Amino acid sequence: MVKTLCIVQARLTSNRMPNKVLMKLGNSGLTILEHVNNRLRMSKHIDEVVFAIPNTVLNNPLEKYLKDKNIPCFRGEENDVLARFYDCATTYEPDMVVRATCDNPFVDWLLADMLIESIGDFDYVGCKETPLGTSVSVIKMTALTEAYEKATTEPEREHVTPYVIQKMHSKYMAYNGLKYRLTVDEERDFFVADTLYKELYKGTPIPNKEVYNYLEMHPELANYNMEVHQKQLGE
Repeated sequence: MVKTLCIVQARLTSNRMPNKVLMKLGNSGLTILEHVNNRLRMSKHIDEVVFAIPNTVLNNPLEKYLKDKNIPCFRGEENDVLARFYDCATTYEPDMVVRATCDNPFVDWLLADMLIESIGDFDYVGCKETPLGTSVSVIKMTALTEAYEKATTEPEREHVTPYVIQKMHSKYMAYNGLKYRLTVDEERDFFVADTLYKELYKGTPIPNKEVYNYLEMHPELANYNMEVHQKQLGE
């Protein structure tokens, strides 16, 4: 039984760095996608992790890659990501859905567990007070269903959570307040992630505390990608 399902949004057709999810980090021999998968599977509350990818020809190689790695895969609408998430979730019938994205090779499984534990009577819980690229969103299945049925605008359909955040019972939790940039959108981001994996990866997922300690001791690396533009809702 899947009570808590983690759906990872993934594609090969990123505008800024195509195929980035299949790029290998450091000397690990593993891709960004594999690290995301391994880290999320460290969670004590997530029952299953599935990668939801577009049903377009350009993403056929990604489906093959996932199947070859025995990683669960679901294919759905390319631009209506809300429909892709909903259709994926209905095949598992969970109580809640954890939304993650495949460009975050430092996603924090401890933070994910904290958010899952704190959802209570809320429809949605997230966290902004933590390095970019380390958090997830947690959504009740009932809320995801309502959003799927009632959301009408392009940003609501493309970004999954805006309808729930704006129109339902939602909250943001505080965490560590750190300002590092640990997502991968451009080459400078990849350089930071690649360096951290070269220095810190020992065969198992790197605890975020070790990443933060290293960045504190190496401010030149921590600041290397801070000027990369982060797309905002609607861009």
